Amino acid sequence: MDNNHIKKESQETNTFHLILLLMGLGGIFLALSKNNLPAFILVTLCPLALILGIQILRNPVFILYFIFIVNYFIMGITRYIPIDGVSVIMDILYVIAIILIFIHAILYHNIEWKRAITPLSIGSFIWLIYCIAQLVNPTGVLEGWILSRGLIINGLTITIITSLLCTRYKSLQIILFLLAIFTTLAIIKTIMQKYIGFDPYESAWVNGRGRSTHLIRTGIRYFSFFTDASNLGSNMGCASIIFGLSAFYIKNKYIKIFYAFIAIGAIYAMLLSGTRGAIIVPIGGLALFTIISKNIKVMLAGSFTLIFIYIFFAFTLIGQGNPMIRRMRTAFNPTEDASFNVRKENQKKLGAYLKNKPFGEGLGLSGDGLGVKISNRFTTSIPSDSWYVKIWVETGIVGLILYQSMILISIGWGAWILMFKIQNTELKGQLCSLLCGIAGMFASAYGNLFWGQFPTMVIAFIGITLVLNGEYFDRELNKKVSIISK
Repeated sequence: MDNNHIKKESQETNTFHLILLLMGLGGIFLALSKNNLPAFILVTLCPLALILGIQILRNPVFILYFIFIVNYFIMGITRYIPIDGVSVIMDILYVIAIILIFIHAILYHNIEWKRAITPLSIGSFIWLIYCIAQLVNPTGVLEGWILSRGLIINGLTITIITSLLCTRYKSLQIILFLLAIFTTLAIIKTIMQKYIGFDPYESAWVNGRGRSTHLIRTGIRYFSFFTDASNLGSNMGCASIIFGLSAFYIKNKYIKIFYAFIAIGAIYAMLLSGTRGAIIVPIGGLALFTIISKNIKVMLAGSFTLIFIYIFFAFTLIGQGNPMIRRMRTAFNPTEDASFNVRKENQKKLGAYLKNKPFGEGLGLSGDGLGVKISNRFTTSIPSDSWYVKIWVETGIVGLILYQSMILISIGWGAWILMFKIQNTELKGQLCSLLCGIAGMFASAYGNLFWGQFPTMVIAFIGITLVLNGEYFDRELNKKVSIISK
């Protein structure tokens, strides 16, 4: 696009905005002269909404930011405002984003469709086909399939939208900074619950649905504005890795300090959640980072840290008087934990039942809460207590292999890109932190159902997609460096 074309387009845009402004002022004057307040409000908002719509159409990445924001807070809002069909709201946003992409492509011809072809999008498409085939599962229920549409298609949708809209390094930085702000708010809310107490709506939830899992013998498990404590704990563990590692690589001094404080706060919030499986997130993330770094010093430091953490929790009683540390320590001695042994027994029962069901019982028919509402059967009577178990029960061993392969191959491919393809140090550090945090969460998903909940799934698929498209960001930065050097 040459300078004359850009100048002409800018002039046309300014003219259009001026016409809108004059029309709006005329409408406001007419509404006020008739003393019509509703008309005044409508006329005032319409031009603003139209201008906003035009800007979003010209820069559709803003709809991705909006999806990211809504995804993080929507479940917390439902605790205060009853909202039916939360998933439908997200579905509508995904559809709007896809429509905007196609309209933008027609008008501006600058959508790079090849960006959407990644190991994650290919794996998500194969997963989609497999889930469609689940419609002929003889033990399946159509209602369960429909209500599982998020599991079926959201991964593919999020991957494609992110690939096509987040095409600049600045977009990556904005998403990370938004996540930093959201994490800060989550930490503050967790601390408020601890030291100030629950508000009336939170108290109602804790003393109702959350009583058996959040008011336990070892103390209260805090959940911030997340769906539950396990979701909070795993996300805070992920945030501690994302911002802890990013703080070492980011160039801006103030953002570096900000990220470091977030990492510390996230660890504290993770401990307050009382989610034992969440400790696997930073440990798994750090383990992956020691490999990706390809740096002997980092490998040695990372390995020493991991060994120290393991010895501290598994072989010492240091800090045993602290209920948070005491509860986390049980994760390193699982066979001594009653709930872990119950889960293993449940998995044995499910294993015997699913022995001759390689394609599972049917989507939506596991014991995760949704299944009980759909059908009263053996699989819905046993709590899943694990994302892996949920996938296994609903789609069989074949589905479990497909789903895990999709994620693990994408993580492995992303690690290979980071190790051998990314040259810019700051970019590599930020993408590394994303991949390691998400890999840690996926490891932790064995012990909890949080992976498919808001906001985890969207964060995970956006993060992995950004890593898989890391070479495009690297070329952009290298091009800028070469231009500056000239």
